[in-house]
Amino acid sequence: MPASYRVILSPEAAADLQALYDYIALDSPQNAATMVGRLLDAIESLETFPHRNVARHQSRRIKHPVRSLPVKPYVVYFRVLDERQAVIILSVRHGARRRPRF
Repeated sequence: MPASYRVILSPEAAADLQALYDYIALDSPQNAATMVGRLLDAIESLETFPHRNVARHQSRRIKHPVRSLPVKPYVVYFRVLDERQAVIILSVRHGARRRPRF
């Protein structure tokens, strides 16, 4: 069985989730809860397989590249810290938005 990683939600990512819930809830609280639930399920899956997503468009010299996990229509950005057995969730953004700079 693969090693289990600890998933840590940054304050920015938590604020992103709250903001997207609030925005969707203006029209439908039920849809907001469903979408946040889908995102949290995807984030939780990183406990087991954090390396399944390729880090693109970054220097190979970066020790902890930013990876992305699509959960349509959103994208979860994160780093894998192998030495700490941890995954840091950096941001959750709508897929149509420009990729954040980290």
